[in-house]
Formats: sequence, C-alpha cells, structure tokens
Amino acid sequence: MAETLLYQGVAVNPVNGLRMRLGHNIEALAAHKTLLPQDAQFQALDPDGTASFNVILPAEEASQGLFFIIKNTANAGSEDLVVLNDAADTVATLTQNMLCICFCDGTSWGTTGLVAYSAGT
Repeated sequence: MAETLLYQGVAVNPVNGLRMRLGHNIEALAAHKTLLPQDAQFQALDPDGTASFNVILPAEEASQGLFFIIKNTANAGSEDLVVLNDAADTVATLTQNMLCICFCDGTSWGTTGLVAYSAGT
C-alpha cells in the first residue's frame, strides 16, 4: 500500500484516503491557538505563565480521520489549555502535565480522555 506525500507534511493513503500529519510543534503561547488540518499532529503547548488559553480545533468537515495529541507543558502550574471545537464547545480541559488525544469523525471532535504525565517526559 503506497502513500502519497503532500505539502506541509501531510501523507494521504491512496487506498482509503486517510490523512496523517507528520511532526510536532513545541510552542510557548502568547494568545489562543487555532489549529489547521495540516498542522503538526503532536502539539506541546505552554501557556507561558501568563494565562489559560484556548486551543481551537479545525472544522469537522475538513478533519475527518485526523487526530491531535495536545500536551499542556505549563511550568507555573495554574494555566489551563481549554480545547474547543470550531463552535466553541469544550472538548477537553488540560491542566499542567496533562495531555489528550482529540480525534474527528467528520461530524464531531472527541477525546480518548485525559492522561497525566510526569514533567520532563
């Protein structure tokens, strides 16, 4: 089964059309973050000691079969990441040292639940 590599690190399986983004993003946030379908699959985000921020997932109709792993790497401890769908409904709230996998079936975003991790991992 061959794959076709598209621009911006998106691989598409020509047999079933499923897309997989490649890479990761490590970022200290200064504002809310809106994700695009072609963004890196792994997002390690730090609210950077200033405030809690929203992470807005892409529109469902453009995201069927996609998922994001979102990790709150806050150092200060009190900043949350609130993961929202494009209609501003809460999908997950990540406190310090929490992560979740958000997935889309083309009509809604879901999550496998929250996972706690040890700092530095």
